[in-house]
Amino acid sequence: MEHFIASYLFQHKTCPIPGVGSLVLRNSAAMTDFTNKKITAPGAVIYFEKNEMNADHLMAYIAAKANSGTYEAGAALDYFCDGIKHEIAKRSFVKLAGIGDLRVDAAGNINFTAEKLSPAFLPPVTAERVVHPEAEHHMLVGDKETTNTQMTEYFNEEPVKKDRWWIWAIILGTIALVALFFYLNDADSSSGFGNAIKI
Repeated sequence: MEHFIASYLFQHKTCPIPGVGSLVLRNSAAMTDFTNKKITAPGAVIYFEKNEMNADHLMAYIAAKANSGTYEAGAALDYFCDGIKHEIAKRSFVKLAGIGDLRVDAAGNINFTAEKLSPAFLPPVTAERVVHPEAEHHMLVGDKETTNTQMTEYFNEEPVKKDRWWIWAIILGTIALVALFFYLNDADSSSGFGNAIKI
């Protein structure tokens, strides 16, 4: 019966154990290790919950796998669950093969310890970062969506050289005005224009 329980749990993510509680399978996330260039595989973690679920689907599953009727499957499941309750009352410990251990603490609460899955079944994979500079992908810059090729073109554009001829015109005009000012205010000349005779 234990292999039916384990098989049902891993396929349906939940498995009721009538009179005891329920087993729930949750997947843990994959972990990235950038320094060692590895990604660990997501794992499965089994939890025990006190609330019971409807076992009709489990009985139908056992009947289909054992090629028996639903009544016989229900009777076998009840016998198995009664055995679990008896072992918990007698030894405060039950081992479910392929799933884990049920233990009763001093307060009478049932605690579950999941069986460790061999790391050989879920080995880490090598994860090397690959950059494809010729591949185009979308990116968000501020609040504007653009592509990596458009951004490359934007940063590689030659800056437009601005024509600064007017600065030189202002500088030369200023020099000419200063020279004219000194020429007209020269103290030695009697007249600003024409030939002047000095006496």
